[in-house]
Order: sequence, then C-alpha cells, then structure tokens
Amino acid sequence: MTNVPRVDGYQRVLNNFHLGQDYVFGDICLFSPGQMQALLQLTSDPEHATLEEVMKAWEIAESKAPEGHEYLHGIAYWMAIGDHFYKIQHVALQTKASEEYLTWLLRDQSQVIGMEHWIELQAEFDRAQVGGDLGDVKSIEIGGLVPETIKAEEFVEVPKDVITHGSLGEKVAAGWNKAKNVIVELLGEVEADKLLAQMPADAALEVTVNIGYRAKKRKFAKEFMKNIASGLRNVPDGEIRIRGVDGEIKGDDARLSADMNIRKVSDQSNLLDIPHVIEQILEVHRRFLHDGKIVE
Repeated sequence: MTNVPRVDGYQRVLNNFHLGQDYVFGDICLFSPGQMQALLQLTSDPEHATLEEVMKAWEIAESKAPEGHEYLHGIAYWMAIGDHFYKIQHVALQTKASEEYLTWLLRDQSQVIGMEHWIELQAEFDRAQVGGDLGDVKSIEIGGLVPETIKAEEFVEVPKDVITHGSLGEKVAAGWNKAKNVIVELLGEVEADKLLAQMPADAALEVTVNIGYRAKKRKFAKEFMKNIASGLRNVPDGEIRIRGVDGEIKGDDARLSADMNIRKVSDQSNLLDIPHVIEQILEVHRRFLHDGKIVE
C-alpha cells in the first residue's frame, strides 16, 4: 500500500494478485482512509407530484464506511504477459497511476529494478487503422469540444544521417588472367586457388562484378513522431483524434484496444468477476498475436 504522489490522503493498493504460468495479474484499488460517502435518504411517501418536490423532500447526508472497510474510488485490472501490459482502466486509475505504482513496488519497495530506473508503459497504435507508418500522421487533437491540436509542422525537424546504397551497373571480367586478378584481390591468393581448383578442366573463367556505392544521406525526421505512443499513454481513448493521409480516426480505434464482454459479480454489482477478467484478457492477447498486431 502506498500514498498517491501529489494527492494527500489517497492511497493505492495491489489486490487480487495472481501469478500464472505465463502471466501476472492483479488489480489496483484507490481509496482515501476515512472518506465519507454521500447518501440519499428516501421518504416513505411513494407519490411526488413534481421533481422540485422530490428534491426538496429527499435529504442528502454522508456516512463513513463500516468498521474495517473503506470506500473505493476506483479499481483498475491489469495483466502482464512478457513485455505486453493489458489494462481495464478506471477514470481515476489510468496509465500514469499504474506506472507510479509499479515503479514504487519494483524499485522503492522491492529493489527488483535499480534506483535509477522507472516503469514507463508505451501505448501501441493499431497501424492497420492509423496507416503504414506513424509518419503518415498529420495532426493529433486532444480534448473535447475545444480540442488542443498538435500539428506536425509545428515541431522542429531533427536531422538524421542514414546510409544509402546504389548500383552503378555490372561489369564482366572475361579472360583467365583478368578474372583471376579480380578473385585474388577479393579473396587472397590461397582462397582464390581453392576456388579455381574446383573448376572443370575445359571451363572458361568468368567473373561478374557489381559496382555500387555507399554514401551518407541526411534526412529530417519530426522528433515528436517518435514520442507519440509514450506521450499519449495517459490520455483517455475518447479524447484522441488522429488525422492521417487517409482520413480521420477518433477514439479507441486509434490505439490498440479490444471490446471485452466481462461478467459482473451480480446484476446489481459494479465489480467484475475476476476469473472471467483473466480469461478474457488472455483471449485478447491470443487474438492480437493471431492478427499480427503484436509479437511475442
């Protein structure tokens, strides 16, 4: 159990921890010790003529949780398989909350990773939706009715040297002496003699040489494109709109995600059935592998 950075009085705790043969599962709970819960006190009168009368008649009060209990503000369910991390997140427990908690657990609490390290989750984009390359993205809009727009041309282009290859054509070295000289220059006398010894007695020696070049070329890459996945990892799915060369993508279609029908504990409950959560996340993992969206 650990405190929430920059939010006094709130705590996070890892609950329902389960270690499978190929995965680790758990849920993270958020609560504030001693937090009061608002309650609506209903009247015994079953009839109310207007909404105004209803609001005036029903009292609102607060109550503490029963002894030994705390009210939860949110539950996030997660699973780690290899270097893949799946999460059913809550509005109060999104990606940044998981990163902070896992960093505290693995670094500060158990020293599994070094003190100079931290956990950073990277959201994976569905390239089939976005396009062949994230470089095709023209702009990213974040927000609701009045979005903040991030445009590609507003970012500084970073120069990058790349190695390019080209061909200047092929030349044929005909004639025994000329062809042998080429082989000797490439392989040396000993290896050249071994190679020539394998030739039939009546064969003519012919060497084909491909003449090309290797040169450095300077390209300009938009630095922000490399940071899209990590930079937007804490943004709710519904607040992302991506404009690309082939049109617009809005919401969770842009990021790698899947709809899951998960059973609840009961018809009236908001709690998810833990065994079914594990089963469904494993099924999503298998589906992503089968569709080629991820690799093991």
